[in-house]
Amino acid sequence: MVSMSLPAINPRQRNILILTSIATKIFVVLFLLIIFHAFVDLYDYQLYYQSVQNILSGALPWANGVAVYYPPLAFVPMILSYAVASVAGPFGFVITMWILLAACDIVTILCIYYVGIKLYSERTAFIAAMLYATAISVAYYSLCKFDALPTCLAMLAILATIYGDKTKGYLASVAGLFVKIWPIVLYPFLWIYNSGSSSLITEGKERAIGIVLATIVIFAAMIVAGFNGFLMYASVVYCNTIVYAISQYFLIAGVQLPFSVMITVFHIMAAATILGALCYFYKKPKTISLLLKVLLVSIMATVFLMQYRSPQYSVWFMPLAALLLATDVWGILLFIGMQIFSFIEFPFAFWTLYTNTQYTSPLALGFFSLFFLAYGLLLWRALKMEEKNPAAEAPASKRKKLVKP
Repeated sequence: MVSMSLPAINPRQRNILILTSIATKIFVVLFLLIIFHAFVDLYDYQLYYQSVQNILSGALPWANGVAVYYPPLAFVPMILSYAVASVAGPFGFVITMWILLAACDIVTILCIYYVGIKLYSERTAFIAAMLYATAISVAYYSLCKFDALPTCLAMLAILATIYGDKTKGYLASVAGLFVKIWPIVLYPFLWIYNSGSSSLITEGKERAIGIVLATIVIFAAMIVAGFNGFLMYASVVYCNTIVYAISQYFLIAGVQLPFSVMITVFHIMAAATILGALCYFYKKPKTISLLLKVLLVSIMATVFLMQYRSPQYSVWFMPLAALLLATDVWGILLFIGMQIFSFIEFPFAFWTLYTNTQYTSPLALGFFSLFFLAYGLLLWRALKMEEKNPAAEAPASKRKKLVKP
């Protein structure tokens, strides 16, 4: 088994990245307070707090109408924060959650840097990490949602895999499954990438299949035990989705299609996109940049081709976007622009243009149409990225033979 060995990071750059991440969050809070006389939306934190109360009373987290439907590991930071709250009060819960999720953000930023130096110079890797550290929508969502945790686990999975610690990469992806489901999308791509030094079957026999089987058993036991509330989202339709926007265009054209049909079509599109990305990756040389690209495509398909989407889901793929756009001036500007666009979507446009289930303004359809097109442009720019480090161009089976510049 190969243990992950990370190169030393310049202490000055490390400190700048950490302080910038913290400063961005402070800026967001002050911006809301000074300009809009508003505070961070803590509605979800109230639900997290109540879900822990349910757990401690022996009930499921979503008992008593508490709308928190997550796998069990999602509640670890919430329980830790609740323990602090038992001494410091509800405000202690908020502060502890902020600290824990800020730490997740910092880990993600360092992962971006370490992955970046496998692709580029240290300077460009630093730029990629700074893009994420200064991302205002990411900062805001880490203050009111917990998506920084599964994103952190996903980036740890990518980091471990790229640096040769295959088992830890798989386990981080599986841990993400038991936090918020979506990081398991990484697993087959990591398996294919790891097979570059042997074969898909050999890699499966050595570790990947065993971990999959164990995961299936644990996940099935979790469902049978009743920890399955997150499955309810399979039938929910949110109006900030592509499928809802397209349904509105059909209505304008005088055509009314059942949502059930449209949802099925979009689910098929999402599955086809991920399967297509897997097949493409399997057939091509397994470079680091291609791994990041197929993961970006697959995660964005998971986010945008579903009928249910929360604004903070953009956090899931932003680390990959930052890495793939770091050498492109227009891409960098687009990344920054999408941070502003996402920050407008939530919290500012919520209630003004839309609620979860309907548009509240005739401007909403135009807003979301531009929003989705802009994210499509971001994906296009990211897929155009080319490596600047010759070692990253080599397949996984040959990369160790090259000397890193």
